[in-house]
Amino acid sequence: MNEVYKDYPGKGWVHGTKDAPKINPKDIVWRSKVHHWDNTVRSDDTRMIITNTGKGKDKFQMWAVSDKSGDVVFHFGDKPTLDAAKEFASIRKWQEKK
Repeated sequence: MNEVYKDYPGKGWVHGTKDAPKINPKDIVWRSKVHHWDNTVRSDDTRMIITNTGKGKDKFQMWAVSDKSGDVVFHFGDKPTLDAAKEFASIRKWQEKK
């Protein structure tokens, strides 16, 4: 049986250490609704945010953030445009918070 493995380009860190990324709230340009556990989502009570760093060719960073603690739990990687980041979010079934 062949299994497919998806490698994300994000940098890893140990939760709760000084290596954990710190998101500046003014850099957040898009925020999703809170995800709750179901068959397609493995990240309970989290939301996806997209930040605009304004640096480099891939300036839109995509993060999963705990809705309860506010801590960053995962970095999905970077995209060059906001539209590309939103497209990635829609593929992963994240819905924009209105």
